Amino acid sequence: MGKRDPAVAHAHASRRKPQATVLAIMLLLGTAAASAQLAPRLTAQLALDELAAAQAALAKGTPPPGSLLASVQQQLAGIADALRQSAGSQANQPVELAGDGLRGRIVRAHAAAARVQAYLAVSGGCGATDAAAMQAALSLGVQRLAAAGSGARQVPAIDSVQGPANTPLFALHPGSLHASGKPLAFALVGSDLADAQCADPHVTATDAAGNPLPSQPVLTGASPARLELRWPDAAVLPTGAVVLHVATQRKVFLLGCSALPEADAVVQVAPAVRFDVDYVLEAVCPAQGGIVTLGHGRLPTLDGYGATVSQPVDTAACAEPQAYRLSATVTQGNGSALAAGPFTQSAQATITAGLPGGLSMSWSPSAQMLFVRSGAATCKGAP
Repeated sequence: MGKRDPAVAHAHASRRKPQATVLAIMLLLGTAAASAQLAPRLTAQLALDELAAAQAALAKGTPPPGSLLASVQQQLAGIADALRQSAGSQANQPVELAGDGLRGRIVRAHAAAARVQAYLAVSGGCGATDAAAMQAALSLGVQRLAAAGSGARQVPAIDSVQGPANTPLFALHPGSLHASGKPLAFALVGSDLADAQCADPHVTATDAAGNPLPSQPVLTGASPARLELRWPDAAVLPTGAVVLHVATQRKVFLLGCSALPEADAVVQVAPAVRFDVDYVLEAVCPAQGGIVTLGHGRLPTLDGYGATVSQPVDTAACAEPQAYRLSATVTQGNGSALAAGPFTQSAQATITAGLPGGLSMSWSPSAQMLFVRSGAATCKGAP
């Protein structure tokens, strides 16, 4: 048997290298695809698990009896009971194959659980006024989901209202919108919200009683899972609930477009952000036998975040102070009040202290001025 030409062998090996490389790449891609995590198909059982997780997450905060969050827990329990009874032996059947009534219960239960988790994700760092507004929006939204009918084959549902940067949105501050001079841009995220073969959905805003609001949002983009809107005149909205109603259609073979059940979501217009600060400034004055009150009363109101107020305080009542002592009580827009202090510092040093509600207070002996500043907005769900 003759010897193989080395040049021919090298040529065959060169052709095999690209083939081996391609095969290795295909194997890697196949492995990656196999390991990718696919979202589980929505079923009644999955929705029940989501409701249980939402209830457990709310319970960690130990909402007091009679509170809005306690009411949400009860609503979730009612939604779960109704879904469990309706599902029966079909609990693990994909939502697409479920009967008409069961399908509606599944998607709305999923939406209720999603809204609770969205609330929990953005409720940290919120003051009393913003927290109350967000909880009111969550409670009314879940209540409306629980009360909605479930007899249609295809049921649109809104899982979340999203504001800037796709952050869950539960409350609005018209004053902030007015100051920015920009229209509110937001989105409704969910399922079956639009059909490209039919007219665009119609989005309207009402109060909790169903009365149309004087200002209405404008639809700017639509897909089955997301409606994008802007609200040019949102700054004039009155304080209270805003219910966003979505009327959409679906294409039916040979029959054209037919109306679907309405989907809705709730946001709350929060009261104006304001802080009133009552102060007492005292001097430790040994020459006069102890404590001398230099000034007390209420400072000008702080309107909104990032505001500053100041007030001069005459220190002539104590010519040679050893130290200054400062106390304050902060009253927020909802009437809740919290005290802070007293804060004591030597007569030559500036007193700087944090106050409830994210405020900061300082006393400058050299300038004989008291300053209070409200911090930046920290509540993601109520920008």
